[in-house]
Amino acid sequence: MNYKRHKQYRLPYFNYASTGLYFVTICSHHRENIFGTVVNREVVLSKIGLCIFDCLNNLPLKLSYVTLDEFVIMPNHLHAIIQIVNPNIDRTLHEKRFQPEKASLSIIIRNIKSTVTLLIRRDLAEAKVWQPRFHDRIIRNDRELHSIRKYIQDNPMQWEEDRNNPENIMM
Repeated sequence: MNYKRHKQYRLPYFNYASTGLYFVTICSHHRENIFGTVVNREVVLSKIGLCIFDCLNNLPLKLSYVTLDEFVIMPNHLHAIIQIVNPNIDRTLHEKRFQPEKASLSIIIRNIKSTVTLLIRRDLAEAKVWQPRFHDRIIRNDRELHSIRKYIQDNPMQWEEDRNNPENIMM
């Protein structure tokens, strides 16, 4: 039997439940501009964007092992630096796992996506909100952390040139 092969998005044998900083990007379904707009280089959030904002701000209250360092919600994606604090968990997995580790980055993203989707379907009847999967990068040092923070803070000012801006896709 042939199985569809999926691209491996996570580092093999790295434990994404271990203590660390992770840079995450999550896109809207079909990269549609449903989270807000950029006006005068500042993001103006839609109802969906405000829902995401509330969810992100409440995340550390829901998940005690999570701290949100920096985030920005753009019209069709969001960037966040998520800190996981699980001091008793080893960074290396000794075997490949096919399900997300408890208290892992995948569980956090699943929590964000499902919470926002439930709120939106209840209040706004919006069908599809998220693109499947997400992009992550393990932040390895202070220089990288500073660079990513600056990127997140400057993202709204760069929207006109952003490759995620639908107006730039044809260019």
